[in-house]
Amino acid sequence: MSYSILIVDDEKSFREFLEILFINEGFKVFSAKNLETATKFIQKEDVDIILCDLVLGEEDGLVLAKYCFENHKDIPFILMTAYASDETALKSVKLGVVDYITKPFDTDELLILIKAVLKNNKIETNEYCKELDDIIGLSESVLKIKTDIINVAPSDATVLITGESGTGKELVARAIHKMSKRKNYPFIPINCSAIPSDLLESELFGYKKGAFTGANNDKLGIFEAAKNGTIFLDEVGEMPLFLQAKLLRVLQEGVIRPIGLNKEVKVNTRVIAATNKNLLKEVKEGRFREDLFYRLNVINIHLPPLRERLEDLVLLVNHFIKKYSEKFNKRVLDISFAAMRILENYSFPGNIRELENIIERAVLIEKTNKILPSSIDIKISDEFKKEDVVIPENFSLDNYVENIEKKFIKKALQLTNGNQSQAAKKLGISLRSLRYKIEKYKIK
Repeated sequence: MSYSILIVDDEKSFREFLEILFINEGFKVFSAKNLETATKFIQKEDVDIILCDLVLGEEDGLVLAKYCFENHKDIPFILMTAYASDETALKSVKLGVVDYITKPFDTDELLILIKAVLKNNKIETNEYCKELDDIIGLSESVLKIKTDIINVAPSDATVLITGESGTGKELVARAIHKMSKRKNYPFIPINCSAIPSDLLESELFGYKKGAFTGANNDKLGIFEAAKNGTIFLDEVGEMPLFLQAKLLRVLQEGVIRPIGLNKEVKVNTRVIAATNKNLLKEVKEGRFREDLFYRLNVINIHLPPLRERLEDLVLLVNHFIKKYSEKFNKRVLDISFAAMRILENYSFPGNIRELENIIERAVLIEKTNKILPSSIDIKISDEFKKEDVVIPENFSLDNYVENIEKKFIKKALQLTNGNQSQAAKKLGISLRSLRYKIEKYKIK
């Protein structure tokens, strides 16, 4: 999709530089040197985003932001400024400015900001925006997940959600249900690994009175209880083989047979399943039915681990700070730089669920209005707990450090698809320093 951008800057050479930059990125570009010309473009042209300097000769760029804000122009507004201050930031927020970038800036950083704002705006203006509120993030992977949810929700297609534990699979399932035509009917989750196999069958399909010892009354299974709604089968990879056959029958024919009943019962439910296992591997090893796998995997939505989408970490942290500050009636508003660096350098084996637990505890025990490192409870891995260091013969510290730097730089470039600006941020170094090391180590 091609976007249009309005560049407002009184310096002709800089304006022309930005025009070339955005034209090369596929944008339709409008440019203006003052507020009058800019206002005319906004009134006449279809502008997707505005990039405006704060100081336009004798004019104030915030006047244009105010015009857009007061005239209900739903156009993302980004401010460029060499004079960033708290006062400017506060005024900008009140006038609907979505972000600002400080001059001089790296062009890669500017493009990343512009594209992120445009994609976020596309999601926010979608009619299903409110149903996606709980899925936090602006990374490419999260935006794809949101798009997949929007596309698949209106249908009755079976969905298989894959990903490690703690990545938010139930959140995605709930969002699909809320955006579907079944939204006014039940959403019933069941964890297939948490219920013994001999009880799981009765939970799913129900039973008739007298079907077995202790069956003193009829029990409705969730396939009937969720009539016209959605069933979420979490950890479906743990389901025993004899139940997999019965689930396949439901998906193929839309019928169940409660325990103790000699006839089949028609059901009308949508099935969303989730697993943290590699089901294809389970199929090959005989632990999961191949025909059921293909029935479940009509649509696949994969959730990446948090360590692969660390660009969303700040958004997630702020979301959880707000959530638990309200829950515990605390006045924790932010997280300190040092505490954030601890989180940025952690691998989160428990993913978003672990991050939420860390922030919940931090907010609860924090005595100030900002989370400090002392409130962050992260268990340091055994690798860093070891006190004994073995130095082999002919050891070279320079070579050792060089190999580690190469490894991390290559990984950062791989995770950011070669974007050096983003890679530098992941590594916590300047772009200039990263480029120097790429040259030094001859990294392609």
